[in-house]
Amino acid sequence: MHRTLVKSGILVLALDFLVAGYKIRNIEIKPAGEYTSHQSLQNVVIGARAFDTEEEILSAFDTKKLYQKQIMPVLIVVENNNDFAIRLSGSDIYLSDAGVNRRSIPYAQVLLAIAKRKKSSYSPHKDVLLRDIKNKDMVADFERKHFGEKLIAPHGGDFGIVFFELIQLNAGARIYIPNITNLETQQYLMFFDFDLS
Repeated sequence: MHRTLVKSGILVLALDFLVAGYKIRNIEIKPAGEYTSHQSLQNVVIGARAFDTEEEILSAFDTKKLYQKQIMPVLIVVENNNDFAIRLSGSDIYLSDAGVNRRSIPYAQVLLAIAKRKKSSYSPHKDVLLRDIKNKDMVADFERKHFGEKLIAPHGGDFGIVFFELIQLNAGARIYIPNITNLETQQYLMFFDFDLS
């Protein structure tokens, strides 16, 4: 799968196969500044889109269990217009609501929540967890789409999904990203803090 970000027009995250029992959903990717929720600072543009209804969640992932377990995917699109590379991790992306900063939920934990039934069978080791999930195509889809840790080249871009506890989005919901590293100087850029509508 290619993760090339186009500055004009629309890019579709197209995976090259469909699988029995789990259908890969294509996610439309636009330039970061075209999202209603976005911010531009220090030549970096970050856009976000929340999938906060059952229909929207099903447009991104072919499982009703995300909505049933009250888990909300949020697409994050990053453009780096600097002459240096930057680093950003999905674990450093927060959903701020009513004065509370909520950490994103690791995708392996999300898979555990939707694929396992008995908590007693949970393994603390990610590799064991993923190996035990029977629907390998669903695991592969989540692995491809999750944000993870991104090293974004100068004048490049990338995108991915972070997961949060599903909340009722209102005027107070915000995306907060305190740690974006300039890889040339190893210093943090200014934090991002913008409405998620």
